[in-house]
Amino acid sequence: DVARVNGAGKWVIKLKDGAIWTQVDNNEMFRDPKPGMTVKIRQASMGSFLMTIENMRAFRARRTE
Repeated sequence: DVARVNGAGKWVIKLKDGAIWTQVDNNEMFRDPKPGMTVKIRQASMGSFLMTIENMRAFRARRTE
């Protein structure tokens, strides 16, 4: 897993399977994501997805690759 902040200030998360997800909301994470942290992605309303990393506050994300 790799996590970085893009030029727009949004988190970009690359998972072990190669999938890349980008944050699409303005929720702040109180800790930086680290490799090996548990990531959960669940479908939300209207085709959006919510990502949770290690029980931190969920944020909206979309798969970009």
